[in-house]
Amino acid sequence: MGDGEARILVVDDIVEVCELLSRCLEDMGFHSEKAENGQVAMQKLAEKPFDLVLLDIVMPDIDGYQVLSAIKSDIRLCHVPVIVISAIDEIDSIARCIELGAEDYLPKPFDLTLLKARIGASLERKRLRDQEQTLMRQIELEQQKSNSLLLNIMPESIAIRLKAGEQVIADTHDAVTVMFTDIVNFTNLSKHMTAQDLVQRLNFIISKFDALAIRFGVEKIKTIGDSVMLVCGMPLPNVNHARIMAKLALTLQQEIRKISLLENLPLELRIGIHSGPVVAGVLGLQKLAYDLWGETVNIASRMESQGLPGKIQVSDATYRLIKNEFIFEERARIDIRGVGEMTTYFVVDEVNPGQPL
Repeated sequence: MGDGEARILVVDDIVEVCELLSRCLEDMGFHSEKAENGQVAMQKLAEKPFDLVLLDIVMPDIDGYQVLSAIKSDIRLCHVPVIVISAIDEIDSIARCIELGAEDYLPKPFDLTLLKARIGASLERKRLRDQEQTLMRQIELEQQKSNSLLLNIMPESIAIRLKAGEQVIADTHDAVTVMFTDIVNFTNLSKHMTAQDLVQRLNFIISKFDALAIRFGVEKIKTIGDSVMLVCGMPLPNVNHARIMAKLALTLQQEIRKISLLENLPLELRIGIHSGPVVAGVLGLQKLAYDLWGETVNIASRMESQGLPGKIQVSDATYRLIKNEFIFEERARIDIRGVGEMTTYFVVDEVNPGQPL
């Protein structure tokens, strides 16, 4: 802020003093306005911004102490520096003004050179404070962006632990349900799309899935191409993890059918679900990744990869948890790579659709 840009409010009930101060300020290159009493001063301060206030103490109705107190107690005005210029030069009055928040105190009659120096110093301090506030706001915005990015890649409770300085995050969760989804033949369909069209369409679909996951209280762990990995029952335990995941799976199938009609594309979703224990943790130093490990994850992945388009395939472990709440179609025993033969089921519908979570 240059001198010519500073706006200074002169508050004094003596017209001659107001005029003298205003002329001095104009000669110094400042913009000035006059207020003949405390009430007018507060009105002007409410109407427009000022960089400094020159304030008299002895005024009718509302004196300088009251004006100073009002300025410093108002969150919109407290940053405005106030220099008291008064004929009262008792130590008690000076101390009271300083305690109320005055930047400086000059006795009348004032010395012009000293006044100019005090005004310059006050404006410089205000400029530095304003810069500090701007910097703090920028830091706060960057911190908000950082927090938002962190929450996009991991659950809030894990992000909080990381920010608290926890070095190694590794947790065991005994009862969760993991789901993998895959958009069938999307890779072949993408061959006929531009790069921009591909990303826009895939982002549209995944964003819809993200919104549904949030609505159902399910954590999305990661997106791998056109596949998504989700988990329910962690980091906060939930006894209904399998039921919630099955309801979400049915909803995702409905959503992909709507998108297929909307986009005029032959889109189908293949979904695999398994329930059991997992290990979860954070990897990396710069590009952090929150991930899951264990047989539960592997079997859930096999449920998807060895499932059928448009179907929701669940393991026997998940089936046993929700067999009374959903309608199933039993599939012939299939050989699950790395596990062996397993009886699996397709989720067809809910027994009582529309029941709350």
